Amino acid sequence: METEIANGVRRPAGLWLLTVALLTSPAFHLLALLVDTHWLNFGSHQPWDAFVYFVIAPVVGALMLRRHERARFSVYVFLSCEILRAIRIHSGLLGLLAAGSILYLQLPAARRFHPAVDPRKVMARLRLGPPTS
Repeated sequence: METEIANGVRRPAGLWLLTVALLTSPAFHLLALLVDTHWLNFGSHQPWDAFVYFVIAPVVGALMLRRHERARFSVYVFLSCEILRAIRIHSGLLGLLAAGSILYLQLPAARRFHPAVDPRKVMARLRLGPPTS
């Protein structure tokens, strides 16, 4: 399930799994709503949860799929919010899955595929020059 990328870096299977999970979250949420069940946080009738799973999760998944430079940061923010949501709804499994995904993103293969944002490149793009501290 690994795919060759132009610069020779392969997408690890775990990143594929996380990307697919984010991209398919609207379908899982809709299915849980239709069968009136609650699994992890899918099926919640809260408007904010619907916004998260119908809009935000697929956007984060698309950033990962496109290998956008902000994908890694976006996933960290999303998963951190999932941990907070897990605490709110008392779902240990959701918290463990989100925390495990964050830990997985720390592995060398995931870091090579989605490297951290280089502040020098951002500053150069903004034409602000290097930071002076």
